[in-house]
Amino acid sequence: MSVQSGRSRPDEPRLRSELEDGRSVDVEVTGSPDNKKRIDVRVERGRHWVFAVQDRTAGLILTLNENGQRIDDEIPSWLEPLLRRIGLEGIKA
Repeated sequence: MSVQSGRSRPDEPRLRSELEDGRSVDVEVTGSPDNKKRIDVRVERGRHWVFAVQDRTAGLILTLNENGQRIDDEIPSWLEPLLRRIGLEGIKA
């Protein structure tokens, strides 16, 4: 998985990565990771995870499919290491 970092605003981290199947993943933090803010993780032509952050740990709020419909809350193995790259300690179970 390759990673490119970029920022829309200095206080809102963004991360773009590429999965092994060639699809891109965008991670956007609204606010600061150490505040109670929102993180959106979107896979190109795929799922969208929404997390809330508290005490530098992400808690899953919901998972959507490519059509925007709520689905299971399965978290892929590549997602937690990706969130650690923006300064989070992990995902709360």
